[in-house]
Amino acid sequence: MNPNPHELAPLLVALGRAGIDLAPHPTDPARLRHRRLTPAGWAPDLPPDLSARLRMHKAAVLWLLSGGCVPDAEIDGAYILGERLGVADGLGMPTHPGSAAWLVAIGESMGTKQ
Repeated sequence: MNPNPHELAPLLVALGRAGIDLAPHPTDPARLRHRRLTPAGWAPDLPPDLSARLRMHKAAVLWLLSGGCVPDAEIDGAYILGERLGVADGLGMPTHPGSAAWLVAIGESMGTKQ
């Protein structure tokens, strides 16, 4: 699986900025679980535009969540990923794979390949 970073990177950043948390479903690894942090707490719904885009790239997102992406150090991807995750960790934000901060960091590190 080699996801197209021109399409996937902006989606991951948008999901992270929207406060989305993603994970493979615990009983069906072909499905995604998602939740969104709102001012009232966690909500199971996604904005319709993000939901449609996520459905189109579900296989690539599942691949990323399983550890399928290693940023390219030659074009600063690894540096960007580490820097973004370090800032988020310093702010006390969750940085595990699928967290909003991780989605932004991995999306931005993939975006360096464009």
